[in-house]
Amino acid sequence: WLIPNIRVRLVSKKISKYYLQKGIVQDVMQSRSKSSSSSNGSSGVKAVLLMDNGQVIDNVPERYLETALPKLSHDGGNNNVIVLEGEHCWKKGKLLERESSSSSSSSSLAWGIVQLEEDLEVVKVPLDSVAEWCGGTLDMDG
Repeated sequence: WLIPNIRVRLVSKKISKYYLQKGIVQDVMQSRSKSSSSSNGSSGVKAVLLMDNGQVIDNVPERYLETALPKLSHDGGNNNVIVLEGEHCWKKGKLLERESSSSSSSSSLAWGIVQLEEDLEVVKVPLDSVAEWCGGTLDMDG
């Protein structure tokens, strides 16, 4: 799920100076160690982050990160997102709304209403599958 130009939050206390701070992924590297096998999951993926304070951090393991979402603004602010998994994977759009359904099941899954850039379709996706897109601008005037 880790790709350049998305906003992430650092959720590991191992980099305590930046714990819970946000930054933008600048680059993603696949580290190839002799001992790790392909069944080892995402442990070999590392990111270069440009933190919101301008500091650059190298070699941040993917497991230290989680996606960050834009603040909802209805005045033309940056609501740009990209879907990172599922049916609409890699599609960009605008986050229109957030909703959490805590009553429907034991796990409270939060959903986002996203208008896709490609065909302007409005879809409902889990917020865990979405990240703020900080790359090129989306041309969705309307």
